[in-house]
Amino acid sequence: MSYSIKRTDKFNDQLIDIILYINESFSKKEAVEYLNYIELQINLLKDYLKIGIVPRYQAIAKQGYRALICKQNIIFYKVSDEKQEIILEIIVSAKRNYLNLI
Repeated sequence: MSYSIKRTDKFNDQLIDIILYINESFSKKEAVEYLNYIELQINLLKDYLKIGIVPRYQAIAKQGYRALICKQNIIFYKVSDEKQEIILEIIVSAKRNYLNLI
């Protein structure tokens, strides 16, 4: 049985910012392609909950987060077995210091 996906407002806002940046800096085509790629990766989580890695920072890992690497971005998420859902918390650039963002 696959889990449902829940997106936080913070995740949605950050994803929109990323897509708008790609659209403005490169092209609409690349923005749509990247959005489709992100959505594909998110949908894989429904059936493969542990596809993401345990974050390297212990402070984040101890909170139960997993990290899904999507090219130059990282999606931090939690799995709720009780509710059978995956909660997408944030999406950030892999180049950014994300320790204080969660």
